[in-house]
Amino acid sequence: MAHYDEAGTPYARHDAQNDRAARERMFAYSNGDPTVPVIVVDGRYVQSGWGSPPRG
Repeated sequence: MAHYDEAGTPYARHDAQNDRAARERMFAYSNGDPTVPVIVVDGRYVQSGWGSPPRG
């Protein structure tokens, strides 16, 4: 989150661990990949995890 905070980029956090609906949305975006975070921009899946290559 620090990356987005420093860049001034707004974002929303969803608790996929404790919120079943959020978890189902996460898996729908990531095609079942459990790596977090799942990064979605304007409704389009970008990647799971941070960095290049992505890691959770």
